[in-house]
Amino acid sequence: MPVDQKNHNGSDNSFYIYGGHLLSPESPSKYLDLRQGAIVVDGRGKIAGVGPLEAMRKRYPNAPVSDFGDRLILPGLIDLHIHLPQFTQIGKSGQTLLGWLEKYIFPAEMRFSDPEHARRIAHWFFEELARNGTTFAAVFTTLHWQSTDVAFQVAKEMGSRVIMGKVLMDRNAPPSLQDDTDDSIARTLQLCEKWHGQEDGRLLYSFIPRFAITSTEKQMHEAAKLWHAHPGTYMHTHLAESLEECVVVQKMYPQSRSYTDVYERMGMLGERSIYAHSIHLNDEDIKRLAQTNSSIAHCPSSNFFLKSGSFQYKRVENAGVRFGLGSDVAAGPYMSLFEVMRDANYMQGDDWLSPAECLYRATLGGAQAAFLDDKLGSLTEGKEADFIVVNPNRKSGIAANILKQSTEEILSSIVFMGDDRLIEATFVRGRCLFELESGLVTRAAQTYTGTHN
Repeated sequence: MPVDQKNHNGSDNSFYIYGGHLLSPESPSKYLDLRQGAIVVDGRGKIAGVGPLEAMRKRYPNAPVSDFGDRLILPGLIDLHIHLPQFTQIGKSGQTLLGWLEKYIFPAEMRFSDPEHARRIAHWFFEELARNGTTFAAVFTTLHWQSTDVAFQVAKEMGSRVIMGKVLMDRNAPPSLQDDTDDSIARTLQLCEKWHGQEDGRLLYSFIPRFAITSTEKQMHEAAKLWHAHPGTYMHTHLAESLEECVVVQKMYPQSRSYTDVYERMGMLGERSIYAHSIHLNDEDIKRLAQTNSSIAHCPSSNFFLKSGSFQYKRVENAGVRFGLGSDVAAGPYMSLFEVMRDANYMQGDDWLSPAECLYRATLGGAQAAFLDDKLGSLTEGKEADFIVVNPNRKSGIAANILKQSTEEILSSIVFMGDDRLIEATFVRGRCLFELESGLVTRAAQTYTGTHN
């Protein structure tokens, strides 16, 4: 059980030891593998030490110890693309991207004009992230600035780590989901100035033109200007998800070489830009993403669900583009990144992704794509203490003695059979956000009735 953390973040002189089987990616094929290991977390929520459990006990003789035995301690999982307001629409049959948006997603997002509705769903959403072992997420809200403000408030209160921002849409959407361009940019600036970097960098801001179909050139240009004017912020949008979408974009922007070129002309490529999906790209598109240090959120489960196409994994990897994994809830039908890891492998018909590589993409690879790998993504001394405790025996069908088997067998089991049931505890900056036996995540879920919107 986690140690008492009432004053965990209050003193640089307090230390806490967490023991277990440490697994931490160092590259797509290499990882720290330390049975009977431990991490030491200091009072600021940073990792002060990594090594054998007994050595850490001797090094910090007065530190409280939580020994998880042979259970796994992994870096927290990183979700590079997820939609908060779509959380209530998981599993709604879609057929095509644009039709699915019209039928389910836009009506659900309209309800976020009510900040109290937004607050209820935000509580549930962030609790479920913790329950699924996700310690960092790049989040779309809606165009409603009040509800975006509420989402940040809830994330702050709950200790969640996010990149998040108000969605921008000023055309080709229901009238109630279109905003005045000048007003939306002004509200976006206010939100950015209020929230970016809050909680010592735990809350970060992203500028979010939804995609090229729903934002005018003026809106995208203005969003890009704000992004460049505020170092450390992010640009987050969708790119080349479906062929239907690409055809529409081509007709709307005949002067552009490609969908990617539309965004480049708007000034939207560069470090800390995250492009969800990026399936239908040509060689020049991939080259430009690499050259500009732009990143991709690969969302295999969503691509399966909407039959959008197959991500060009090896071409993108070989080109040197940074990328991690995104659940893309609600087109992605589950929040667990273990399930997304599995789908990432299944989607590659001719290439086998090892379990170690899949885990890398959901941890250190995602941190690198967000340009935060100096702080997150691995169990490394000096980084922030975002980690999860994983017990494969919580899942039926996994061998009872799996934790006694080789690390390769353990990795294979959690990647190909894992889901939220494996998570026993989730920590962000050393603070326990979820503990399996505490019932922490039931509060908000019990207040939601499950109605259509």
